Amino acid sequence: MGALSELIATESLVKFFGNITALQELDLRIPKGISGFIGPNGAGKTTTINILLGLLKPDQGKARVFGFDSWHESFRIRQKVGVLHERPSYPGAFTGQRYLEHVAAIYGVCQSPTKVQEILKTVGLSDARDRAIKTYSAGMIQRLGLAQALVGEPELAILDEPTANLDPLGRIEFLEKIKELHQKEGTDFFVSSHILPELERICDWVSIVNHGIVVAQGRTEDLTAEYSASIFKIEASDNDLLASQLKETGLVEKAWTEAGTLYCKVRNAKDLQSGLPKLLTELRLELRSFQPMTNNLEEIFKSVIGRDKE
Repeated sequence: MGALSELIATESLVKFFGNITALQELDLRIPKGISGFIGPNGAGKTTTINILLGLLKPDQGKARVFGFDSWHESFRIRQKVGVLHERPSYPGAFTGQRYLEHVAAIYGVCQSPTKVQEILKTVGLSDARDRAIKTYSAGMIQRLGLAQALVGEPELAILDEPTANLDPLGRIEFLEKIKELHQKEGTDFFVSSHILPELERICDWVSIVNHGIVVAQGRTEDLTAEYSASIFKIEASDNDLLASQLKETGLVEKAWTEAGTLYCKVRNAKDLQSGLPKLLTELRLELRSFQPMTNNLEEIFKSVIGRDKE
């Protein structure tokens, strides 16, 4: 189904919840490294993760992790994967040290108290290992979740919205810790999030999902290069009129508005640059802004999701 070098691969994955289609023909390819799984809330990210872990059975299609079928061979997958679920809960009376020892015992992982202390040090909780979890801050709770995901020394850690409850500085610190762990320990990461700017700092690969479909995926640098070369932001005195005429004349492949700004995807940037002035004159419109889209992951997300809404 996919190359052996792929950590995660899905093929035409479909999942229904009653009349709701959570995933529709989802084709996901995740290589080794740090990968971002990006999409708005309700896009299907958590459903995908639960299928990958064997917690949900797909209605159609296939999913594999390390080449193992996610439903029929889920035990073998969980032996190699650590997980931080979205909105986890912890026993507040436990200390961080006691909790991790308890988790290790449940999963049959041979982790001595000394080893657990090393993991707590790795995630920056060494000084708080004997404190009750109920006294931890939001950032400390997330680092405890990361420690839980790493307690079995997994080859791959899947993190579902790991920075959702953190302030901007806390998100940066948490993601930098992931980058450090990948570099020093060789652990690969699959990070699901709808918070984009910080992910660009650490991700080698990005998959963007919306309405249960992968709408773009690839190496981060390749996506930024591709979309910077083909997406323009335009502001005119009547964006809606200009958008409709740009599509009618064939100067652009796609055109949509987002927060008052007109975005255009083009096949040939020179055609747009030469044809736009004439069109503006014919329509008697004022051009207020015209610029290539900055090679920024958040801008790519906006353009892809905007295009997907059409």
